[in-house]
Amino acid sequence: MKLSSIREYLFYLLIFIIPWQTRWIIRDPYLGGEVWEYGRISLYGWDILLVILVIISWPLVWQEIKNVKLKPRFNPADGGVVTKATKNQNDPPPGHYEESASGGRRGNLKRLLRFARNDNFYVYLFLLLFSLTSTLWSGDKLLALVWSLRLLEGGLLWLLVRALKPKWAAVCWSLLAAGTLQAGWAITQFITQASFANKWLGVAVHPLTQGGTSVVMNEYGRWLRAYAGQVHPNVLGGLLVVTLLATAWLYANRIKNHESRITNVILLFCYLLQLSGLFFTFSRGAWLGLFLSLVFWWWREKRNVIARSETTKQSLEVAASAIRRTRNDNPISSVIIISALAVIILGIIYWQPLSGRFTGQSTLEQQSIEDRRGSIKQSGQILSSKWLLGTGIGNYTAQLSENMPGLKAWRYQPVHNIFLLVFTELGVIGLLLFFGLWLNAFLRKPFAISHSLLAAVLVTAMFDHYWWTAPSMFLLLWVIIVGIAPKTETP
Repeated sequence: MKLSSIREYLFYLLIFIIPWQTRWIIRDPYLGGEVWEYGRISLYGWDILLVILVIISWPLVWQEIKNVKLKPRFNPADGGVVTKATKNQNDPPPGHYEESASGGRRGNLKRLLRFARNDNFYVYLFLLLFSLTSTLWSGDKLLALVWSLRLLEGGLLWLLVRALKPKWAAVCWSLLAAGTLQAGWAITQFITQASFANKWLGVAVHPLTQGGTSVVMNEYGRWLRAYAGQVHPNVLGGLLVVTLLATAWLYANRIKNHESRITNVILLFCYLLQLSGLFFTFSRGAWLGLFLSLVFWWWREKRNVIARSETTKQSLEVAASAIRRTRNDNPISSVIIISALAVIILGIIYWQPLSGRFTGQSTLEQQSIEDRRGSIKQSGQILSSKWLLGTGIGNYTAQLSENMPGLKAWRYQPVHNIFLLVFTELGVIGLLLFFGLWLNAFLRKPFAISHSLLAAVLVTAMFDHYWWTAPSMFLLLWVIIVGIAPKTETP
């Protein structure tokens, strides 16, 4: 097998194993006699695979940098005039490159800077530099350094995407495979109301009657929420939203291209399996994220149909007819209808636990609401003295333990809003840089699937912290932000 094929397949394997929690725990700290999960330092399987991929792909990365064209310069030999052809073409005429650009360290440095500027990578570099600097004032310097290295992994992933140029369809199939396995696990877990521990999969047992286990409880009973291979049902919910959108993209584009119906049936089966897994997480933020992202995607597709009709100067009647052809022009409509029917059926069958998540009258639901309100107040107290520079990346719960000593480790929880969490850890400077990354991601990829993925993450990030605090979801966030998305809307 060629090395190029090995690199490509390893990249798709990396996408597949990101959700899996196999790890070697390097540091296992305790607070209040309990393991402090947010202070743990671990080496995951995908950490190792990412490093291997970067090493064997580095020649391609360096070649990408060397292939960058430098800007033409003012050339007195040609009368100081840069020709019109030079302005409109990527390859300037001979003699217009700066002399130092032909080789040497200075030329390579210029190419490197221009390489980074192509995707506004400077914003990320400034965020990485600031997070590394935050180790100087963080309470737990080693923890801040580790999370800075996790931020560095996002940059390495960006380099791999630029060098390997992975096929978006293959990335979606990798996400589909991971999501389907996790969903099958989640469905089994909810139906049996049982879980198991396995060190190789990185999962712990979650007894239904034990305090701290995520459950749905009301006057009808007590139900274990689906964890699958994740640390919390909400994390599983966020993961399945991403894999559902990837599966929907594969299905929608195969419908557009009139491809194999057998494959479409398989895709729909996997989609419904993942949707059922998402339902059994009982994660309201994830439900809302999927709903809004699908509606946004549908709206984008509808707008594209209208734009195509106007571009070809069709009459209003023809344009209206084109809009009604939802199966081929906007197959997301059928995805939404199928999703709605499946959720209604599941809701009717499992209305008892579902009612517990919507009424909010149980003791657990009230406690959850109070805890979230309390975390916002705690964040405000920290920001009152650290609004400029923050606590240091990864040090939110470490700062809480200093402000409120003597509590059990599980009481020290990050604030359930990623932007408020970034603000608290990296201050106003880090928050502005993080906003810059989001803005760049929205502007750089003008495709419906790209914006739908970003919208899904944005919605779920408003109600939880796992995109910033769970290492696997942190890397998946960078998979989405760095723009592993199609150059066209078809695979």
